[in-house]
Amino acid sequence: MTGIEKSVLERPPSLFIGGEWQAPRSGQAIDVIDPATGSRVAEVAAAGKDDIDAAVKAASGAMRAAARGAGWTPAARQDALLSLARAIDDHAEELAQLEMIDAGKPISNVRRLDVPQSAAGLRYFAGWATKLAGETMDLSVPGDWHACTVREPVGVVGQIIPWNYPLMGAAMKIGPALAAGCAVVLKPAEQTSLSALRLADLIRDCGFPPGMVNIVPGLGTEAGAALVSHPDVAKISFTGSTATGRRILRDASDRLKRVTVELGGKSPVVVMPDADLDAAAQAIAMGIFFNSGQTCSAGSRLLVHASVADKLVEKVAQIAKGMPLGQPADPATLLGPVISEVQQNRIFSYIERARADGGRCVSGGERPSGPGFFVPPTVLTDMRSDMEAVREEIFGPVLTVMPFETTDLDEIAALANDNEYGLAAYVWTANISHAFGLVKRLRAGTVRVNTAGGNDFVLPTGGMKQSGNGRENGRAGVEAYTELKAVTVAL
Repeated sequence: MTGIEKSVLERPPSLFIGGEWQAPRSGQAIDVIDPATGSRVAEVAAAGKDDIDAAVKAASGAMRAAARGAGWTPAARQDALLSLARAIDDHAEELAQLEMIDAGKPISNVRRLDVPQSAAGLRYFAGWATKLAGETMDLSVPGDWHACTVREPVGVVGQIIPWNYPLMGAAMKIGPALAAGCAVVLKPAEQTSLSALRLADLIRDCGFPPGMVNIVPGLGTEAGAALVSHPDVAKISFTGSTATGRRILRDASDRLKRVTVELGGKSPVVVMPDADLDAAAQAIAMGIFFNSGQTCSAGSRLLVHASVADKLVEKVAQIAKGMPLGQPADPATLLGPVISEVQQNRIFSYIERARADGGRCVSGGERPSGPGFFVPPTVLTDMRSDMEAVREEIFGPVLTVMPFETTDLDEIAALANDNEYGLAAYVWTANISHAFGLVKRLRAGTVRVNTAGGNDFVLPTGGMKQSGNGRENGRAGVEAYTELKAVTVAL
């Protein structure tokens, strides 16, 4: 650990408001627990209602200053975001170390994915700052007119991010909002605030006007609720659980706030009998076990044709058994702990109930001894569609397997769609007609064929059904932070 990471861990609990560090008015703090050891390593501030009000006022003031022509032009927003991306690159190792300590992420994964993708996302959104525009239109009503639309920032936005990808979550929220000209009040997850707070240091050095980005850790029931209900917050963007998303939608409805919510998932992986089983097995295993299964779009429901089910399950189980758990600081570790003891217990309760109801573990399923919140990669077979582990989001490294006999695409899609979630879906087949036939039939915001990858910032992401509404990333994700105003001028 370098001196910088140590200084972040030892920093007095503070909030980043109006471009400055402030002690929380609430006087409260939250312990930071290392998931790999279960030990307390630091504490962060717990913002209260008064702190949220101060942050919103700072954001509102920053937007008013920008509206008066204070230099926060599209080009300035672009340059600031590019500067922040460079700062992440320059401080990559310290950010990786903080993410490892805070979230229990294997250091090799953070260095390869979380940190560089955070910078890449900011670069992508920086490009949009100078490209948002309205359009001119010809009217059919009598008269001589100039008619156009204008895109304007929606206003102060409240952003609430989860604990599974803390640094990436922060970058992916603030990037499009700032590109659109909005000011931000960001609440990191109470379990994982360290990288966002370090990001605040970098923001202060990168040309952002004071108050344009405010970072206020705190409990969801207090800081999050105050942010959602604040009358001067125009939009809420939330990523997290479906239950919390429902509450946010209800609370925001009183003032008709704009709301984007990306919620839970129970994503199906459909494997047809002609699929490349070796490629499918590798992708399925990485898709559900990477980040210890703590990915919203993880393919957690394997629906495989009965003729190849045994072969595929054996391949996935062998891969799972070859993915040992380890300490995050070890560069050879692929799978670290889950975020907390509460989450660890929750995951094992699903496994235990599935076994009691007739499910069978062909890999994993046993609680490791020793400190830390570890869960081995687990494959459950002999599952039925009515089981909790099949229907509910576990958010851990647990794959449920259900074979099917039919080759009728309508019937297969009905099996895949038989769930309240609709975030992502995966299809494995060598038949292009089957691939596109299932793409048309699957009710999911993202469908990937013969891959578990293909993520790119140009592609919009979001859910159907109980997986949320609205889209992030791509043009749609930036335009979500704008209002569209119609203008007519009589000539």
